[in-house]
Amino acid sequence: MGYGAVATLIGTGLINSWFLVGSISNLPTTPYGRVLLAKLALFAGMLALAVANRFWLVPSLDGVRSGGKSDELLRKLRKHVLGEQLLGLVILAIMGVLGTMPPAIAQ
Repeated sequence: MGYGAVATLIGTGLINSWFLVGSISNLPTTPYGRVLLAKLALFAGMLALAVANRFWLVPSLDGVRSGGKSDELLRKLRKHVLGEQLLGLVILAIMGVLGTMPPAIAQ
């Protein structure tokens, strides 16, 4: 489900951006584009944490029994999950700001 959700978010985001931004050259040159770039950077960070969790931390936990190493990995996993949630909240706030701005194509 997660892969499908992320793929859907990326696909719909690309389509929506095409209509609201117009061209890649509008990204760094308009306020809307700069806010959108910030959102994309945060989304990339969120994806990086998710990939680290999925392909590194969780498999590492499977191979470790109990003890200090598993406690350390669990702490890292908690931090990564909290980081993902925090980035998600900031992205939602940015989406609220983008909803009040005129699109880059209109500027």
